Amino acid sequence: MTSVDPAAADLERSSERWLAWLASETTRRRRPPRSDLLVLWDLLEEWFASDDFQTSGLAAAMAGLTGNGGEATRAVVAAHRRSLRELLEEPAAAAGATDPAALAAQLHLLVEGAVVGALIDRHAAVTRHARELTEIALAGGSA
Repeated sequence: MTSVDPAAADLERSSERWLAWLASETTRRRRPPRSDLLVLWDLLEEWFASDDFQTSGLAAAMAGLTGNGGEATRAVVAAHRRSLRELLEEPAAAAGATDPAALAAQLHLLVEGAVVGALIDRHAAVTRHARELTEIALAGGSA
């Protein structure tokens, strides 16, 4: 989706860069297949601790803190959310999830919650709680 609204276009580019970074870093750091879902939390903790995170328009949009950016911005955020869920399906399937789409949707909620927590509480280690929940899901049969 390409937007003509300048703010939405910036957000769209930011989303594309972030998703590409997340996918490439997950692949680069890949260990055993089930670990991709755990590497996710390492990557997010690094992003949350970075100088870029607190001023990230994408993070603010993911957390719903951008106010009313208009329909174009809403459409970009919706596309970003779909892309992130799709990105999470591959490692969920590789981990042996019986329903990779459902596990990806659960992880997506954890990612969004971690983004909100890191932005508002300014605590990058919030990902450790999400990692624990991911481990529970993997051990308990969601995978």
